[in-house]
Amino acid sequence: MRTSQYLLSTLKEVPYDAKIISHQLMLRSGMIRKISSGLYVWLPTGIRVLKKIQNIIHEEMKKIGALEISMPIMQPESLWQESGRVKIYGEELFNFYDRRKNKFILGPTNEELVTSFIKTEIHSYKKLPLILYQIQTKFRDEIRPRFGIIRTREFTMKDAYSFHINQQCLEKTYDQFYNSYINIFKKIQLNFRIVKADSGSMGGNLSHEFQALSNNGEDEIVFSEDSSYASNMNMAESMETKDFLKNKNLSLNTIKKIVTKKSIMISNQLNIPLKNQIKTILVRTKKNYIHPIAALLIRGDHELNIFKAQKIDFIETPLVFLNDTEILSLIGVTKKFLGPLGLKIPIIADISTYTMENFSIGANVENKFFINVNWKIDLPLPIIQDIRKVTKHDLNPNGKGHLNVQKSIELGHIFQLGQKYSQKMKTCIPVSNGSQKNLHMGCYGIGITRIVAAVIEQNHDKNGIIWPISIAPFQVVIMPINMNNVDKVQKIANLLYQELQKKEIDVILDDRNEQPGIMFNEIDLIGIPHQIIIGTRSIINNNVEYRERKSKKTILISIQEIINFIVTKINTSKYKIYK
Repeated sequence: MRTSQYLLSTLKEVPYDAKIISHQLMLRSGMIRKISSGLYVWLPTGIRVLKKIQNIIHEEMKKIGALEISMPIMQPESLWQESGRVKIYGEELFNFYDRRKNKFILGPTNEELVTSFIKTEIHSYKKLPLILYQIQTKFRDEIRPRFGIIRTREFTMKDAYSFHINQQCLEKTYDQFYNSYINIFKKIQLNFRIVKADSGSMGGNLSHEFQALSNNGEDEIVFSEDSSYASNMNMAESMETKDFLKNKNLSLNTIKKIVTKKSIMISNQLNIPLKNQIKTILVRTKKNYIHPIAALLIRGDHELNIFKAQKIDFIETPLVFLNDTEILSLIGVTKKFLGPLGLKIPIIADISTYTMENFSIGANVENKFFINVNWKIDLPLPIIQDIRKVTKHDLNPNGKGHLNVQKSIELGHIFQLGQKYSQKMKTCIPVSNGSQKNLHMGCYGIGITRIVAAVIEQNHDKNGIIWPISIAPFQVVIMPINMNNVDKVQKIANLLYQELQKKEIDVILDDRNEQPGIMFNEIDLIGIPHQIIIGTRSIINNNVEYRERKSKKTILISIQEIINFIVTKINTSKYKIYK
């Protein structure tokens, strides 16, 4: 490829609405262009990276016997009604009608569609296990697209589905995908963690996320210092949680009877540490429950874990918080001064509040608080549940060391779905004794477009992107200085370009009539790993300059040796090169 035949659309300035480094560099290096909120055009440089990631995935899917298919992006909404997920996904679904007034959605995922297909296609257990996958555009009507391509309304995803006659067979395939994903992300050279995850709207009893560490990630993962524990924030527990749940009945009966200061009401601002305060949060309960609202209590320096709160059987899902107007109307006080004392509704308190003594709460009177409050003295003991987010330095659940909390980007998620979809959609198969049995299913996703952002977040410097060799848009760039005015420079550049192409090296020749500074800046911005610089000074001694993008080291190599040097450097790379 020559730059004169290529769309090299770099930008000097950082676009005003690009807040994180991956978004900034993808725009500046000419990988993407924004069309609307959460919608992007992928330019040639971005497409080359995407295709190399896809080729890695295709190779790994082939190794585990997955068969590629292609499903339509349009799905009848009736399938989602059948599975019951229309309400769960809610407004994230893109809906539309055809001319006959049939309702469709643009698929965010394909569990319903593939289950419906298998129902009509597979009629014998002898065809199992079966693994199908596709790489396809998905759609979600995000309420707030953000972080560039990390959270968009249209994205590219690899989704795979496996079908089994029993749970044991499903677990075997699940382990294959687990290891396959490790291989994929290692080939892409990502720094990632595998964490136990909440299955969420997908369902099933077991799932794992593959998370890339990034300070600009929108997720949080929790892991122990000794690597014995890892979880996403939704599922994370500490030793405090484990101990309480293990001895729950005992714990609830052995709260200390303490001699305390008298509980009193005070006015104005609290000069009390947050860890000695309890904050009260009002949420909606499920329809037809005896109380329309409930109170959630957490320590003042802690944060509510929405996913844990939603696990409480009578709490509305998704969680609905009462707004200021509703709180004022029901309780007669603003949110800041809200407290549990006197509330005639279910009260659920986090485990961390259970051992608190002489704590403060809102008084349900404007501008007033109670201080020196204690359980069983001033307040009846509430329902005790784990409803908070763990924090850095909480004890590891096994009691050995402390927990770390790190921001991250979710790359992939694998699920053991079990029989959730096959039961709801009546997908059965005859077994050896003549009876019908619901299939066991697994599903396995990888967010391909967001992998690009994760790689850039982990591989960049002040000059631009530093691509891993396995997915770089080009492996090598030839940069001839003053090529159009010096015949010998032009001749050597064309010769090296042709020789590298013969060796099947993915090379681009920068044949533009540009100043050297502009060429160097743009090539560094794009992040091509290996650079050959041809200048009039070096060729006098029959040399060219070789520069490695990552180390920035430059050395002189003879023209006769540079091809073998590049080929050897690429072929001896730890990671295979994908084209």
